[in-house]
Amino acid sequence: MSELLPLTAQDQAEHMSWVRTRMTLDKEFIEWIRHGFSLIAVGFGSFAFLDGLVGGLGEHAVGSASEPSRIFSLTMTFIGTLLIIIALRHYRLMVEFVNLDEFGGQPVLELPNEKRDEYLAVGAVGIGVISFMALLVLR
Repeated sequence: MSELLPLTAQDQAEHMSWVRTRMTLDKEFIEWIRHGFSLIAVGFGSFAFLDGLVGGLGEHAVGSASEPSRIFSLTMTFIGTLLIIIALRHYRLMVEFVNLDEFGGQPVLELPNEKRDEYLAVGAVGIGVISFMALLVLR
């Protein structure tokens, strides 16, 4: 088992810059999840609103989905889900790059709650997929 040697002031400053970089990546990733989930919510929520508005005006039979609102809802839900998936891939690549730059081939230190953001992204993607499937089934 290797002993931890005391860090010099320069080593501490460089390590803190790594921590700040990782925290910035986490913050940016959470923002992308928020944007993607907002698109999912807009897509799923707009279907009920737009369909109810058009149905309330008597333009089509009650209970049937209007095609423009359905297409808009499916599109927004798909784009939001895709955005989160792309952000997750980008986040993992950037974390790997930053860790390799800081630690080289040495073991990488873990930050507290490091996987929390990824779990949030997977949950949001799950909600997006379920919403998309529900919109496909609704007629």
